[in-house]
Amino acid sequence: YAKGKQNPKVTAVINNVERFWADANLKMDQTSVIVFCNRKDDAELVGKAISNKLGGKRRQVRVIHGDKPQSERNKAMEDFKAQKVSLLVATDVAARGLDLSSIGLVIQSDPPRDIDTYTHRCGRTGRAGRSGEAVTLLDAKSGRLASGLVDLLTEAGQSDSIPSWLRGQAHINQAKSLEEDMKINAGSLATQVDSGSDDDVHNEEFSQQDFRRTAAEGSYGVGKDTSYRSFEDDAYSDDLDVDMSDIVSDENFDIDEQNLADDQSPVEDDLVTSERIPPSEELLRAIADINGSTISDMPDKAVLNALSRSSQKLRFEYIGLFPFQDISPLLMTSSSKDSKDDRIKILMVAEKPSIAKAIADSLSGKRGANQRRGISRALPVYEFTTDRFAPVNGQRCLVRVTSVVGHIYSLGFDFDSQNNKDQRTDPRDYFTLPVTKKEESTTSKLRVVDHLKALAGDSSHLVLWLDCDAEGENIAHEVIAVCRRAIFSKASSLGDDATRVHRAKFSAITPKALQDSFSSLEEPDPHLSKSVDARQELDLRIGVALTRLLTWKCVGIARQRFSSSTRMISYGPCQTPALSFCVDRLREIESFVPERYWKIDLQAKLPDGNSYSLKWRVPTDDAVIDTRSKRGDGNEEGATFSHQSARELIERAKCADMIVKQVTQTSQSILPPNGLNTVALLEAGSKAMGMSPKTVMSVAEKLYSAGFISYPRTETTRYDPNGFDARSLLREHCSSAEWGKSASYLLRTRKTSKPPNRGKDCGDHPPITPLKAANRGNVGGGAAWRVYEYVVRNFLGSLHNDLQITRTKALLALSDSDEAEFEIELVTVDSLGFADACRWVLRDVGAVQGKVDKDLLQEGQRLKLVKAGIEEKKTMPPRFLQEHELIRLMDTNRIGTDASMAVHVSNIVDRGYVMLVDETGVALRPPRPPSQRKNNLPRQIGRYMVPTPLGSNLLKLFGHEEDATEIESPALLSHPSIRRQMEQEVKEIAMENIEKDFCLEKNLDWFEKRYTELERSLTYERVGKFGQGLRSSNDYLRYLAKLGAFEPKINTPNKGKQTKQTQQKKHNGTKKRQNYNHKSKKGNMKGRTKNKAHRAPTKPF
Repeated sequence: YAKGKQNPKVTAVINNVERFWADANLKMDQTSVIVFCNRKDDAELVGKAISNKLGGKRRQVRVIHGDKPQSERNKAMEDFKAQKVSLLVATDVAARGLDLSSIGLVIQSDPPRDIDTYTHRCGRTGRAGRSGEAVTLLDAKSGRLASGLVDLLTEAGQSDSIPSWLRGQAHINQAKSLEEDMKINAGSLATQVDSGSDDDVHNEEFSQQDFRRTAAEGSYGVGKDTSYRSFEDDAYSDDLDVDMSDIVSDENFDIDEQNLADDQSPVEDDLVTSERIPPSEELLRAIADINGSTISDMPDKAVLNALSRSSQKLRFEYIGLFPFQDISPLLMTSSSKDSKDDRIKILMVAEKPSIAKAIADSLSGKRGANQRRGISRALPVYEFTTDRFAPVNGQRCLVRVTSVVGHIYSLGFDFDSQNNKDQRTDPRDYFTLPVTKKEESTTSKLRVVDHLKALAGDSSHLVLWLDCDAEGENIAHEVIAVCRRAIFSKASSLGDDATRVHRAKFSAITPKALQDSFSSLEEPDPHLSKSVDARQELDLRIGVALTRLLTWKCVGIARQRFSSSTRMISYGPCQTPALSFCVDRLREIESFVPERYWKIDLQAKLPDGNSYSLKWRVPTDDAVIDTRSKRGDGNEEGATFSHQSARELIERAKCADMIVKQVTQTSQSILPPNGLNTVALLEAGSKAMGMSPKTVMSVAEKLYSAGFISYPRTETTRYDPNGFDARSLLREHCSSAEWGKSASYLLRTRKTSKPPNRGKDCGDHPPITPLKAANRGNVGGGAAWRVYEYVVRNFLGSLHNDLQITRTKALLALSDSDEAEFEIELVTVDSLGFADACRWVLRDVGAVQGKVDKDLLQEGQRLKLVKAGIEEKKTMPPRFLQEHELIRLMDTNRIGTDASMAVHVSNIVDRGYVMLVDETGVALRPPRPPSQRKNNLPRQIGRYMVPTPLGSNLLKLFGHEEDATEIESPALLSHPSIRRQMEQEVKEIAMENIEKDFCLEKNLDWFEKRYTELERSLTYERVGKFGQGLRSSNDYLRYLAKLGAFEPKINTPNKGKQTKQTQQKKHNGTKKRQNYNHKSKKGNMKGRTKNKAHRAPTKPF
């Protein structure tokens, strides 16, 4: 509908409501109306339009949907039941369970998604023996519902009341379904998800409403068996046994009457034998204008095409006048077109729809790609023609690019379909139960498998554009498992032994990178994919077995003592070792014994007029170790355990000056950062940006999909010396207002496009780099901009020169002594180098702000002390690990991969084993948009990971000890060394050094022995002791605060709130100003009356 015009759907709803209420025969106790919409936004739109139309009766309309608060929905339903509200606009939240005899009219402004929902919606009226009216608005896209309505009316013996246009929509939907089934079957070749024998499995498409009475168990609904037991053969076999009798050739797509007769349902048979419903006068006039005659006994293609251009409703009516077997050849035309197309067909599959579009745009040239819809509405198909596909030597090819949405299959246990209740299984059995690939729920909902089969049915080549890491290779082999038999059957029918499955390797979503990858296709790596399968199976078996054991033994007492919402006590081969790092730091804090010490604070005034702090060179025996920050250099500056020495020093300093005894200058070059990898990005995001690793990874992936940065999952920090063109990337950023000067400088000074030869090459993706220049608005601001800015600045810094600094170190002595007891160090910058882009480095090296003369300090100078103080303190326990520190420990110990580390860190928080707090021990607030933030709340610093009582006591169940590396005990289940060894052996599979089965057998045998020992140790007494250690998280934080684990809270004046005294002062001041401005009460009242008289009249709300 045109902009500014009334929505015709809303107009139709309002007209039906007004007609219903204006009916003279309307029963006064049946005046309520309910309007159903599919979407929440549409419900708001319809509700607002009806409210505006009803004018003064605005109170009669309420809108409810899933985004409304429960209290508001309950109040609306109560008013509707009490007939205080006459009209209710709702989504399907009100489609069931609403039993009111006062509802006289139901309007479905949007056609429901299935016939069951249609029935439930209509059933809200005509209750308790009364009659009711139901109105459904249909459009040209309502074919699926039309088929269900035709079947429903036919079963009810109301075939004569079916309008021709509705039957026509049903014919179109039936033809579409039949065509989809033919294409899917062509790509299936009887290798699909096998839930039993073919004789026992019924078709999933059922036209009749009561299909469940005859359908096989496990073939529909939640209990549908989605096991894929032949995955290994389809994904990894070198040769496929393809039965040529099963191959569906192009001729099989031709539509003949026999196929259509076989497909016809009993309902359709009744329609064939019934008499034709007389056409409308409008249709007769339209056909007469087209061909000058009346409707013939057989459908006319020319008439059908003409009606498609003039009126969709007349087209539907014309189609409905004929039996399905007569009209279907005109509705199913794509198959015959495909059979005449002799171009080589290539199917390309990406990991996401956005990447599929980028591939099509980059490879299709100036003409671009055509977009069409496939079996899955969520996965567009892009088509273009090319002659640059190398494997076919320049022949003309039709390329079709589509995508998946991540993993197609997940690994699960293959339970007996007749006894699918795995709760009865002994936890130990999970080490040996058979496993199988199962279709992901999202994949099944979006019909991804059917989508790929339909496209692979007539394709000759498959090109895999999945991410070039281990997980991407595994998804690629899932696509191969779905499509390979169809692709290979095409090759077998043509007698061609050429390679049919190709792998595209790329690391950036740029036209050049994608075009280069297309011109140098490789073969898939099955060994890398098998290593992922092995890791998945190990994690599944070990995790489920131990989680079931721990939940069985301990979840009851955890609900009583820790939290009633605790659903399970879980174990993860990566999750638990990651938790052990946090618990080890907790042990250090609890066992820490504080000691008193004294800190000296001396400041001297230098010749430039500025004051600088002096460092006391404390004797080694009395030096205080910095236990708080656990720094590598060890001692805390100016601190001693000897109170007497500190007091004597301060007394001497009050009566003397400082003499410079010795000055030394040392030049230092600091190397630029290496290329950015995933771990470094996650560390920076948590440490400097205040974001969780999972959030950083999510933002980086969105930036990658949008083409702003290269692939964000990599371990490599070294740029490719041959294939990486640094100058082309620098040109992109020369015009940037933020870092354009740095990029321009590098272009002027660098004589070669080759990057510096530093860092580590891990053989995967290149380092993370920015691919195109963008400003804050292009990226989206907020977290996306912070991540993008860091990637750009790190990239520019990695190409820059060294940071050149000079460290001026002076030894000083009090004027009453010749012993140099103090020192001062000034860091001056000689050449910014990479710090021009990475400014935070200057703070890290302690560079002096502003211009400072390197010769500021000279031997023999006398400096005046401006401050001399002493403070008594206590040593503090080490701080809890922060997220970036945990990421570094996990990377060092090989706990997880660059693709999964962020998830493991998130898991131990989400499952209640770790709390995230700031440096004062206050739980981190969830991020909010700027408009919803409260200004009076203090800024939170740090992201510290504090183990909860549940997390710390869970490791006690294992007997977790740091020195448990050389004994065979359950304590090793939480030790990082075991996961590191497992990851190394899984990596050996990818390198073809060991077989997958050998790796599985060895690791599962070891873990099963530890399981037996753990089960034996979980006695009643030990589980009781586990429960005694549980307490609420808030009590635990208060206990840790008493241990000094957090920084003390600083009480600052609250800017967001005003005290009573401040409010009283403001009130008094206002009162005085009023008395001053108005000399008398009489004059004041006159002024008010005068202003009121001239005030414009207002409308009551």
